[in-house]
Amino acid sequence: MTNIEKTLQPIRKELIGNLEGNILEVGSGTGTNFEHYNAKAKVIAIEPSSFMLDKSKAKLPKHTQITTYNLGVVDQRLDSIIKNNSLDYIICTLVLCTISDQNLAFNNFKKWLKPTGKLIVLEHIHAQKKPTRLLYNLVNPFWKIVGDGCNLNRDTNLSIKKAGFKVESEHYFKHSLDFYQAVFTV
Repeated sequence: MTNIEKTLQPIRKELIGNLEGNILEVGSGTGTNFEHYNAKAKVIAIEPSSFMLDKSKAKLPKHTQITTYNLGVVDQRLDSIIKNNSLDYIICTLVLCTISDQNLAFNNFKKWLKPTGKLIVLEHIHAQKKPTRLLYNLVNPFWKIVGDGCNLNRDTNLSIKKAGFKVESEHYFKHSLDFYQAVFTV
């Protein structure tokens, strides 16, 4: 993932570098996004893997307000941490491929976001060309094991829209995998 991450860093910075207000980062992983948040961002970073969360804590910048929790996005305990209509932004970068119940996650996003709030995503998605789609489908059961639950064959771009989010901007690109970056409103 090192080469892919080098390509994605400028995109991550562009997507979240200027954000201010209350932010939920879903699946913060090893803290790759942490360096991009500015001092006016108040971030709740959730990560279900304690191993990954420990790695991310070492990357917490001094100038930011980031609080980490060892929780997944469908964990009911989040309702005591995140109030309805309280978030300005929800950030999902390379995480929606691992969430077992995307619909529940999207419903949570809708209730937590302010009416003016935005969902910002940078995700790999199912291949757009038929031969590669077939390959992704064949490889996916093995990939899920080595990729810690990652699914290569999710049409996350379509799932978000089907859940009722409205596209503000979107961009498709390819870098080994098919990628999708977008900003949505509720």
